[in-house]
Amino acid sequence: MMSTGTDNPGSKGLSADLLHAAVQFDGRIAMVVGAGCSLEEPTGLKLASAYSMEAHRQLVVEGVLDEGECAAPEDLSALASAVWQKHGRQSPVVERLPRQDFLMAQPNDGYLMAAALLRERSLGAILTLNFDLAMTAALGAVGAREVTVVAGPSNTGELGAASVIYLHRNVNEVDPEKWILRVEALAEEWQGNWEEAISHRVMTTPVVVFAGLGSPAAVLTDTVSRVRKATDPSQHQAYVVDPAEATPFQAALELPPEAHIRMGWSQFMSFMAERVATELSAVLATAGEELCTAHGWRDEAVFVRDLCERLYALGLVTTGKVRATWLLDRSAYARDDDRRALVVDLLLAIGIVERTVGREARFLPDGLVELPQPAGQAAVFLPVSGGGTLRWAALEPRVHAAIGRITPSGSVRKILVGGVQGVRPEDMAPPEDVVAGDVEFDIVRGAPGLDFVTVDEIRADPSLGERLVG
Repeated sequence: MMSTGTDNPGSKGLSADLLHAAVQFDGRIAMVVGAGCSLEEPTGLKLASAYSMEAHRQLVVEGVLDEGECAAPEDLSALASAVWQKHGRQSPVVERLPRQDFLMAQPNDGYLMAAALLRERSLGAILTLNFDLAMTAALGAVGAREVTVVAGPSNTGELGAASVIYLHRNVNEVDPEKWILRVEALAEEWQGNWEEAISHRVMTTPVVVFAGLGSPAAVLTDTVSRVRKATDPSQHQAYVVDPAEATPFQAALELPPEAHIRMGWSQFMSFMAERVATELSAVLATAGEELCTAHGWRDEAVFVRDLCERLYALGLVTTGKVRATWLLDRSAYARDDDRRALVVDLLLAIGIVERTVGREARFLPDGLVELPQPAGQAAVFLPVSGGGTLRWAALEPRVHAAIGRITPSGSVRKILVGGVQGVRPEDMAPPEDVVAGDVEFDIVRGAPGLDFVTVDEIRADPSLGERLVG
């Protein structure tokens, strides 16, 4: 079994201090990520050294450089320096990089989990040394509108409580002369400039995790060294995530062996996300128990913790997407917030249905809940919440929209409803789509009918649970 490099490992071999920091939800962890994080599919990019070697080959073949003029063709900074020294510009290097690949990079699982951790405030900042936009795409995939993106010095004002920062700018930088930090800049010129200021801002975070990085960069290692010398060691911790037996970053930072976490990018992020999911599950269960106590639902309090654990077993990212569907959010992901009571109210009703029909429900990644049937065919229904303020007329079109997002065929008809105001009318108002002229529904007959059962109806008459699965 591969060593994790931790003398006092917590869950999954990670440091107990690191895992504890992850669930303080105050942004006390910052991450610095490099090209190694973009290797995994579907991002599927290469290391900077591979792109540098290919650019060097083309530059030599096309006469921009002579063979031997760049002593380290695998080093993109050295290659940029060699071209700049000969031609007074580095644009010939930038022009031979796969800009379209960087622009259209899709987020891998590690990036998606990192984006979710930013939304949950487990992470406070991600400083990326990459040109590709996989991290930005991950923010979009989880609807992270509150996470700011700092693309370069001109965007410093965008720094917020949670930010993604492109230290070397990114593929959207229009001036090729600003793309690559040449050797001279990496060694000395960064001092006193934006790179030093932004690095110091990130490195003074109580916990800094380096992942997917190759050669140590002075702008990072010098800053960390100064911070560590100026602060109480117990107040500043640094970790290096790298599956290799040894990493030059750990050596450059003079970190102890236990600070080296021998894992790949997505594996490490999955363990971090799992710890956060476990904590959020416990927080939701506590909210459920408090709700049961307030209303005297003693029978329901018995199974609330199990329901929360089964929901969060989907994983942090998927649970956030399920939560968004249930709460009728227009965002792809809903972070854990003060709407816990709305979520747990639905869960408690699902628990009543389970006990009534004698079968355990399965939470599906799209937000549907599935119950096996004796004949072998599963029944599905969709839990939704009106947020405590929506009336029935406003609820129905939102439910239709949610169904359309998760099941294009519109086959879901059974709806478990919580948090809706007012008395349900005998005849639901025509859906908004019909009024707007959407041809998806028959204008004469209206939208396909939905069978609504409320959580309060289930509590008053548990046998109504059969309607959801019948």
